[in-house]
Amino acid sequence: MSTASVQNVRLVVAAAVVRGIPPGQLLAAIGIEPQQLLDQDGRVPVELALRAWQTAARMCNDPAFGLAVVDQLRPDSLGTLGWAMHASSTVGAGLARLARFFRVANQLVSLARVDEGERVRIRMVIAHDVAPDELRHPVEFLLSAIAVSARRTTGAPLHPQAVAFRHGAPVDVAPHLRRFGIAPAFAQPHTEITFHRDVLDTPHLAPDAALIAVAERHLVRLLAELPASETFAGRVRRVLAEELRHGEPSVARVVTRLRVSERTLQRRLQQEDTSLQALLDELRLELALRHLRESKESIAEISFLLGFSEVRAFHRAFKRWTGTTPGAYRHGECARPASL
Repeated sequence: MSTASVQNVRLVVAAAVVRGIPPGQLLAAIGIEPQQLLDQDGRVPVELALRAWQTAARMCNDPAFGLAVVDQLRPDSLGTLGWAMHASSTVGAGLARLARFFRVANQLVSLARVDEGERVRIRMVIAHDVAPDELRHPVEFLLSAIAVSARRTTGAPLHPQAVAFRHGAPVDVAPHLRRFGIAPAFAQPHTEITFHRDVLDTPHLAPDAALIAVAERHLVRLLAELPASETFAGRVRRVLAEELRHGEPSVARVVTRLRVSERTLQRRLQQEDTSLQALLDELRLELALRHLRESKESIAEISFLLGFSEVRAFHRAFKRWTGTTPGAYRHGECARPASL
């Protein structure tokens, strides 16, 4: 499962509180317990972090919420990563550390540097398909935070040459003009911020090599402890497991929850050498074997829990998977499960 630092949620909550939103009300709407935010190095599922941005923006009725959150930005807003960036010797060194360790902040996103002559692009690379509008607020925060941090840490009036977003243009771009000093381009192939190469050589006002050494040791450890990123097939399997509670999973429901098209679903699964039906069969077989071994539920009840419309369909599928019937398996007359 892809995760994000709790610092994401803490920052969102702090910005919403300033706008009069009670923290308890916001956290309840997000679906997160306050205790989950106490550990500075704690982590939450990426989906929960994205929900925090979307929920706060809606409750604050602010279409430019991501840009507004920058007002709450401090060196520790990204935890140790923020301090490492702030204590770097130059703008370029800070951005290099941000890119190197950004997975500590969010496993969904990585940062890439693209050099084009005198222009340097800091580009966001998304690990798996997410609709651009779902990322509007966090990506607008991140790019504006990069621009604002460059000015704060150097004391120089630094501005990007260009800013681009994958999501569509808002009705009002005035907040973007205030943050970036230029109008961003929207509905672009990449989300990125571009600086003149000389900007990256601008020295920071308070570099701290000792702080960098301590921060990097901590960040290296956090990187090593990150959970393995969830594959696309793993995300689909998780959605299928949740959909089984409501009956036979439909392709329409799965693609809606994953925010992808049916064609994209098929293509991504094919790239991982599987299919929706294969994942559903594997999941049902695993659950069926567990229920038959460990529970006292009737075969009819198990059939219902696996989303089958009738018991006969479960019997046929189980026989195809294992070479035996559910009743025979439960009573120890089980064959080796067949390959799906």
